[in-house]
Amino acid sequence: AGMAGMMPGMMRGMMPAMMPSPIMMIGMMMCQMAMMMKASQAAGGSGGSGGGQEGAAAPNPMMAMMAGNPMFGANPMMAGMMGGGPAGRAVPAAPQPPPKRESENDEVDPDVRELGDYFNIEDRWIRRLNATMRKRMDTKEQDLAKLYEVLERARSPTGLLTIKIGEMECGQFVGKIKPDKDVERLARRFKLDDHVTSRLTELVVRRKATKEEDLGRIEQHLRYCKRPSAMATLLAGKLLEGEVDELPDLEEAEELMHKYKLDEDARSKLREIVEKRASEKTEVLAIVRKQLDASANASSMLCKIARPLIDGERLPDPPERNRRPPPAAAGDGEARERGR
Repeated sequence: AGMAGMMPGMMRGMMPAMMPSPIMMIGMMMCQMAMMMKASQAAGGSGGSGGGQEGAAAPNPMMAMMAGNPMFGANPMMAGMMGGGPAGRAVPAAPQPPPKRESENDEVDPDVRELGDYFNIEDRWIRRLNATMRKRMDTKEQDLAKLYEVLERARSPTGLLTIKIGEMECGQFVGKIKPDKDVERLARRFKLDDHVTSRLTELVVRRKATKEEDLGRIEQHLRYCKRPSAMATLLAGKLLEGEVDELPDLEEAEELMHKYKLDEDARSKLREIVEKRASEKTEVLAIVRKQLDASANASSMLCKIARPLIDGERLPDPPERNRRPPPAAAGDGEARERGR
């Protein structure tokens, strides 16, 4: 039993003033514990004999003593240091699996990698294309054929590829497929090149609901242009990229072409006017009609007013044309003289 006036944990002969503070005691115990653990690990590593399991660390008497002391047992920090396990043994951390080494070439489809090498595409975009193509395996061959076709003519293959990947992810990309019969008919009539034919095929696939109207309007415009392939590419692009919902109808403009017997250049200009001013087509064609009515040379007048109309300028009203009565026939004059 302790002597009267002694605090718990005091040794005999120690005065209360000599009792170290709990913080000092913890520090001292931690130093002793560290030394004891090193000694215990060295003894366990030497492969000592005994009935215990091979490789198990020997019980630490210092830790057992600390665990039995109520002062340390009540301290959460010390309880955590002692591990809370049997004989104060600390639980070793679970070993972490080694990091997985990625193989660049094994992950990317060889055909996708070949396309990237051919056009010198950045690796990050090839990986994104590969991830996108995994979701389109049913159309892989057609998709790659289409990519080769469009990237071959691109100034920046990487830049265009990023756009095409976006189209794939949005479900708007159409691989290389056999041309539609109506597209083939247009291609033969206007001698369109393969790229334009492919572009028109993409148009009819993506806009099935308006296929007949789209091709009909495109055919109208191709009749009155000097470079059909370039025009077809331009018009198809406007529809595919959503710049316009539909192409303007040229039926009313064709009536003016026939009425005023416009030449090839004038017809081409009138088509361009209708295309550029599609939202005001009716009003603009009324102005054209008024100008041509007052002109002796309708084709020349149309070529003259085309640029101001395309630019949206307002034209002054044309001067009134002098309408002379048609000359009388010679027989009519003699008849009038006899009637007098």
